[in-house]
Amino acid sequence: MLEKLDLDLIFNLVREAGFSSCRFYAERTSTTEFEIEDKDHKTRHSESGGLSIELKKEGSDTLFTFRTNQFSTQSVLSLLGLSCAEATDRESPPPPSSVSSLSMGKKLQSLQLLIRRINLENSLTKPISFWFREKKQKYQTAQTPDGIKSGEIELGEARFQIESSYKGKPLNFSHHLSSGSLDDLWNQLQSLLGQIQKRIQLGSSEQWPLPEGPVPVGWSSQSLAKLADCFLRGFEGDLVLKDFSYLNSLSLPLGCQFSIQEKEPPLSQDIDHEGSPRKSILIFDGQKPKGLATDQTVANEFSISSTGHSRRESFERPSTISFWHPILQGNSEVNSVLSLMSEGIWVEELDVQDLDLITGTVTLYFSQINLVHQGAIGESIQPFSWTVSLLELLTSLTHFSQDKSTTGLFHTKQKQRILTEYTTPSALSLSINLPGSVPKTHYW
Repeated sequence: MLEKLDLDLIFNLVREAGFSSCRFYAERTSTTEFEIEDKDHKTRHSESGGLSIELKKEGSDTLFTFRTNQFSTQSVLSLLGLSCAEATDRESPPPPSSVSSLSMGKKLQSLQLLIRRINLENSLTKPISFWFREKKQKYQTAQTPDGIKSGEIELGEARFQIESSYKGKPLNFSHHLSSGSLDDLWNQLQSLLGQIQKRIQLGSSEQWPLPEGPVPVGWSSQSLAKLADCFLRGFEGDLVLKDFSYLNSLSLPLGCQFSIQEKEPPLSQDIDHEGSPRKSILIFDGQKPKGLATDQTVANEFSISSTGHSRRESFERPSTISFWHPILQGNSEVNSVLSLMSEGIWVEELDVQDLDLITGTVTLYFSQINLVHQGAIGESIQPFSWTVSLLELLTSLTHFSQDKSTTGLFHTKQKQRILTEYTTPSALSLSINLPGSVPKTHYW
């Protein structure tokens, strides 16, 4: 990509034009999608790429941004309004061809057969629909002619949708998976399909009203990951600078029984989308914030070095700030959270409907919850929505499982879908005042 351009010539001409800062970002992306519905499947593959150039003059905050999908020295100079009769491209190897890891071979075939079997065994009136996308992106950055830095990411997401009936009862639910590792996503898919029979039965069983609190609440690792995601949105440095974060009015210490740290990145992914090293920082120690996610611009405002959290979905959008892979570690670990519960409810799945980053208030939709009796999951509870203080929930957590799992979550920021992965345990809140409609003596 950038090796093909005569960066020495471009940078010299940019400086002669009065610009003191020049930043290149280039990417090549391959995307494969496939859909399965009963016996039919569709596969689509595309390749894309482009170049973003940002220029700034000394003493000015104005940023001039240029974008193109042409990787040649002459086209870049023409885009910037510069000219040089001797402009030539350097020799560079052709980009490697990309082959989808799931759209070919046995994995796709076995997935089709498994979904087909689920449809037949459950006599679903409408077959399960399944959609999958994998995305592999290689990117480069340069802020000096000899300072090309390279990185790569892979993203995968899958969605199951069931809109059918089972034993004469309506059945309507979906499940969305995301991961920064295609192999990990495939393992998650296999695990989910192995549990889909239980999910179908739960979805069509009688659902009971929510008990009113105080009640012990157990949180699955994926539900805790969604709470952690809401929590860490307030730790994005650009939002803190703009007073768009609840951290700006936080009363310390918080008294949480867990800490959060950014995971050490793999070698092939050790730089962010600005070329800054990704750092394994301590984000939160349980009492107060210890580190914010920053890029170069925000880091300069805080007079620190960048933490390597510049993120972008595409060269067509400016970079933004987001975490990569935080790990939540509990202070008090147990073999099983569920075994500690003689009564209570278990939250297997929830969705974030709304998040007020300034107040730290969140509206959650509890979609898959059950009663707990003597450490065993029991009857299904009716789904409900609840607007509650995020910190109220997080400070209620007391015990955490030793086992952890990783959940990938997309969120939209500055018109870009950014994936953050969370490695979290399951957890226990000993007592939460739930907005229920029946006394807990109705069940225990």
